[in-house]
Amino acid sequence: MDRRNFIKKSSILAGALLPNILLAKDNSNKYHFIMPKKPFKFYIKKGKLPGKRVLIIGGIHGNEEGGYKTSNILLDTEIDRGVLAILPRSNPESIFTDMRGYNGDMNRKFNHLSKKDSDYYKIDAIKDFIAEFKPDVILSLHDGYGFFAKNHRDWGESIVIDENEYKGINLYQSAKYVSDYLKQKGFNIPIHNTRTFEKTTHHKEQRKSLTYYALESHKIPAFCIEASKQTTLKRKIQIHLLAIEKFLEIYGMNIKPSFNYLMANLDKYLIQKPTQVAIYVNNQKTIISNHTILKIPKKEIRFEILNNRAGGIISRGINVNYKSFFYRHNSIKFKVKNDSKTEYSFIIKV
Repeated sequence: MDRRNFIKKSSILAGALLPNILLAKDNSNKYHFIMPKKPFKFYIKKGKLPGKRVLIIGGIHGNEEGGYKTSNILLDTEIDRGVLAILPRSNPESIFTDMRGYNGDMNRKFNHLSKKDSDYYKIDAIKDFIAEFKPDVILSLHDGYGFFAKNHRDWGESIVIDENEYKGINLYQSAKYVSDYLKQKGFNIPIHNTRTFEKTTHHKEQRKSLTYYALESHKIPAFCIEASKQTTLKRKIQIHLLAIEKFLEIYGMNIKPSFNYLMANLDKYLIQKPTQVAIYVNNQKTIISNHTILKIPKKEIRFEILNNRAGGIISRGINVNYKSFFYRHNSIKFKVKNDSKTEYSFIIKV
């Protein structure tokens, strides 16, 4: 498969491989809901000049907003050289429910995973993308607990590497360059070496992680940038942006508008328009953007998110993995999500 077709295929995977679930034994004359596609998408930015290839992944853990919010901001930038790939929301089900892992810890599934696992389509897509895109470096964005500088059992505010050096790849040198820059900017973000490849490591679980997979399977340097859950969203994004700025510098890449501009205008970038939802009943379209009750005949109902790349819809008692389902009762309440935030709800009745 050529790169263009591969990227196109990867960009539409969200919702395409999930099961249809029947919640009623007799599906005649029942609601048939077709849910909107999940915001699982790779975005590709190409510079005018040739250069390195960088992959940034956010949102592996759904309750770590600093990572996916930073990735989302970077979508509104351009690069001068090379190719920058961004997967802002690698785990949308967990983001919508504000959970570390709605289907279990997704960052413990990169070694081996059953096709029956609900996260399989995402893990498989990420692995395929890495193999096809061949990045020179991977940055995985997280918000860890606490502060590593104060307690080495915590992961927050650190740059995580699996080894100082692995098969000629000097991870420590790059991490220290970034860590020193962050310190100059007033952020104490030390290096956390998990020594994942060593027999005596205290972090054997990291052998199932994205960074270990990238190193061990593809010999690609991969770094985990950890902000802290115990800080403000602005501080989380500032740490991620500053670290990304220096990593991109290592690989000869600059963005426009500049990182200084992004840092100075975070409030603007965090404002998003209210999510609009299109509801199609027998090809007739209704648009909603606030709390409402809709009376609809018992027919097929399809949802589409119109204006928000962070948008989604969930309903209490319905598995967030489902791409479609039948429902037996006379009414159902849906929540419209903007990442983890619930913007409004609507009720459908017959």
